[in-house]
Amino acid sequence: MRTPTKILHVIPTTSYGGISSMVMNLYRKVDTNKVQFDFITFNDGPLKEEILNKGGKIFKIPYIKSDGPFTHVNRVFKVCKENGPYKAIHVHHGYKSGFSLFAARLAGIKQRICHIHTSDVEQKWQRKYLVFLKNLSIINATKLVACGDDAGSFLFGNRSYEILTNAIDIEKYTNLSQYDSINYKRLFQINSDLVIGHVGRFSEVKNHSFIIEVAESLCRITDNFKIVLVGDGPLKREIEGKIKERGLSDKFVLTGLRSDIPELMNMFNVLIFPSHFEGVPVSLLEAQVSDVPCVVSSGISKETDINNGSITFLDLSKGPDTWADCLIKMSKHQKEGKPKAAEALSAKGYSLKDNITRLMKMYDVKY
Repeated sequence: MRTPTKILHVIPTTSYGGISSMVMNLYRKVDTNKVQFDFITFNDGPLKEEILNKGGKIFKIPYIKSDGPFTHVNRVFKVCKENGPYKAIHVHHGYKSGFSLFAARLAGIKQRICHIHTSDVEQKWQRKYLVFLKNLSIINATKLVACGDDAGSFLFGNRSYEILTNAIDIEKYTNLSQYDSINYKRLFQINSDLVIGHVGRFSEVKNHSFIIEVAESLCRITDNFKIVLVGDGPLKREIEGKIKERGLSDKFVLTGLRSDIPELMNMFNVLIFPSHFEGVPVSLLEAQVSDVPCVVSSGISKETDINNGSITFLDLSKGPDTWADCLIKMSKHQKEGKPKAAEALSAKGYSLKDNITRLMKMYDVKY
């Protein structure tokens, strides 16, 4: 029996959502007798046990901001040298990938992938270092990869790059019924007719504060709603505090990190997604294949839309009142049905099987 080819992924966390979910969707479908994934990460999460059970290793290191670039490079270098040989390293930090890619280059890893998942800087202070960070990432990569064209042109400019879409396991979302939705509302003790969902990390870019403003606007229209916030992150306590201060505690359910995203999506009547910017968020693909209408910030890439009529793009400058009206309107949107949504998603290239084929080609692995 041959030894599996080893690939090293660098991801922010082993929690559900975003990049981690995208990588795990692929990892679950990969034949681990042929290819094995290991992970460098900054935070533990509920995916840790699943990774370990599949034979993967997890190397938890501090954030580069707290560790410093030289220590960070040294840590990544040691992981590469002591746990390889690795056929490829796949760094999912976009414009912040350069330090890990440089460490992998020093360690002799031939295939070095820089993968961008967003179309702008995550925090404003990073902008003054952006040219340096971009160049460091690009010159140390052997392959440039983006989730979509908006993200690719942001980081790579006119350079050529490959698209690897944020594919999802479609069947997990299409096999759920209305009965499952009723059971989940009972689980979370939700009696409201209108259930508004949001799945995302509690961070500045996700714009949870705006969701609170929209909730205040909704209160002036109807009392019959609940907003479910799924996820964790550095701003979670701050958002919880704002909800309490505004007297909206009875209007919100904060679930924390969850592994049952398909079931939660199936419970939502509409999804709110007011991010300041994004590439192609996995949670919007999950919502669409679940046949959940979405009200989405115009700062999010139009590539997210699978063209089944379930997404409305709305500028944040329209204000919370307009967003509240649109959420109510979209919650009554005539649905096309999950089979049609699944067809539309596959047609846009969000198939796991196709993505695994592309991925192995990027890694130069015979699969």
